[in-house]
Amino acid sequence: MKTHIARNYHEMSVHAAELIIHQIKQKPDSLVCFAAGNTPLGTFSCLVEAVHGGRISLDQCQFISLDEWVGLGAADEGSCRETMDRHLFEPCRIKEKNIHFFNGTSDDLDAECKAMDDFIGARGTIDLLLLGVGMNGHLGFNEPHADFEGYSYVTELDSITKQVSAKYFPDQKDVQKGITLGIKHLMQAETVILIADGDKKADIMRKALRHEVTDEIPVTVLQRHPNVHVYMDEAAAALVR
Repeated sequence: MKTHIARNYHEMSVHAAELIIHQIKQKPDSLVCFAAGNTPLGTFSCLVEAVHGGRISLDQCQFISLDEWVGLGAADEGSCRETMDRHLFEPCRIKEKNIHFFNGTSDDLDAECKAMDDFIGARGTIDLLLLGVGMNGHLGFNEPHADFEGYSYVTELDSITKQVSAKYFPDQKDVQKGITLGIKHLMQAETVILIADGDKKADIMRKALRHEVTDEIPVTVLQRHPNVHVYMDEAAAALVR
């Protein structure tokens, strides 16, 4: 794992975005998976600026979903797809044909999982993966005790994830399950970027980098990946220096 410590959130976001820009310039038709949530928003802002400034084109990229709240659709505020639309896809004018996301409102979630697995399998692997980390160490909705050998699946959400979810939904949606790429997909990605900011993430980042690998803390599995770049601000890195 290559660790990069930035002075603040903005600097962290810029550095993560620069690596993404470099990777996409190397392979313009990359299969890309970006986490939604609050932590990546600064990185998305930098990417939008780069697209508008002509530094990079995302037109050839294919974008896939990391996860989605079961019961929420693309138009629901706070859903992963709605967040990505608002902060990246729409500002960058990404074509719908290049976006392949889980439908959290589907009547057949197993079919959603199979379709995603088949799509990734047809491409070989994910080229570029941007992850955040949950307070409980989850990656996507791979909650504590996730199967490290699993592909896409539907899961019950951990109690901590349910508590944190309130910040995404203005109308206090009751989310109980998630649909997510499995750890196996994440570990097969060519390049992984993990970002974390703020003192609230200091303890989990210490565990991510220093704790033995265990399914009780899913993020620790990234220690086994051959190409992970970790970007943190000083607050998140406070316990790993």
